[in-house]
Amino acid sequence: MPVHKLAQGGASDLSSAPYTKQVNPLNTMGTRSRIGIEMPDHTVVSVYCHWDGYVEHNGKILVEHYQNRRDVKDLIDGGSMSCLRTRGSWNHDSPLRDENGEYIHDVGGHLMYENDREPQPLYHSERGDGEDPTHTTFDKFVSGDLGGEEYAYLFDLNDNWKAYKINWKGPVDRVEIPNYVTA
Repeated sequence: MPVHKLAQGGASDLSSAPYTKQVNPLNTMGTRSRIGIEMPDHTVVSVYCHWDGYVEHNGKILVEHYQNRRDVKDLIDGGSMSCLRTRGSWNHDSPLRDENGEYIHDVGGHLMYENDREPQPLYHSERGDGEDPTHTTFDKFVSGDLGGEEYAYLFDLNDNWKAYKINWKGPVDRVEIPNYVTA
């Protein structure tokens, strides 16, 4: 269902394994997204995220790891980011490979690097550039005009994540984030 002027109106058990191996090479395509928090006056404070903006990735991470306003505000305060969750940094070595040349991933699916860190956002400010959070109307937030975003994620006043598919120069569609959080 298009949204206009909304502001106005099967996994195996890998828990004991130190890592998993995957054959696929690094993903080189970017799906840009905007991650925002709704303010009491219904404006939005948001940041740009370059990689993996689709709901099955960034949507999943947001629902699993950012479940309260304090955590969402802390995420946004970091400014624009390359990716929402990674073990790598701007100064990391090449990803680790096994004896067959395949990339090595941890149990969470993150590429492993020599001297890597715990999974976290990779902010542009860590390399000395980037953008500060942007304060806009809801319509501007979902326009795609701020950074060519294809998806937008809003943490609303009821502490729920909402996702939007931004169709370039077309309607904005509300999309569901699959429920990854289990009771």
